[in-house]
Amino acid sequence: MAAAVQTQYYNGAGPADAQATNLRFKLADDNTQDTNNPCVKPAAGTNYSAWKAICLYCAGTAPDNDIDNIKIYTDGTLGWTGCTVEVGDEDVALASYDQATGSGDSWDIMTDHTSITGTSSLFAYTSGSTRAVAEEAAWSTPGTNEPITKQIILQLNVGSTAVGGNQAAETITWMYDET
Repeated sequence: MAAAVQTQYYNGAGPADAQATNLRFKLADDNTQDTNNPCVKPAAGTNYSAWKAICLYCAGTAPDNDIDNIKIYTDGTLGWTGCTVEVGDEDVALASYDQATGSGDSWDIMTDHTSITGTSSLFAYTSGSTRAVAEEAAWSTPGTNEPITKQIILQLNVGSTAVGGNQAAETITWMYDET
């Protein structure tokens, strides 16, 4: 039987975790789908959202053997003028979770997540050029209601040429082998 997987979102000091069917980039460390705490377009330079920590999670039926060769990708085009979505170059172990600050005025993923030494555009990853995602160490014995991957850390960069208001939804796709 196929495993039941979902995207899990982490936030808060605990952290708390919940299924994420949508992510909303904003200045608050939550995933509430509202217009509170919006990212603000700067007069010059760049403003930044609170980062988002997500992982692939086994929410029900475990695979018969394993899930591996895990990757993410996008369609390659971010439709938000003047914005980019950055992804950390290293995945972060759940034991190293660090709460997002959401200051809006600095890129601070690499300061708080010291295993991340650089970033790249999430939308550089497409079905023909995917981004590998590391397995969480505990996943060596597949089970239910547990993370499959380490955290993927994402952050929205808002430039001075950004268009204000709510933007159209974008999609991140998971790809993996189930054996």
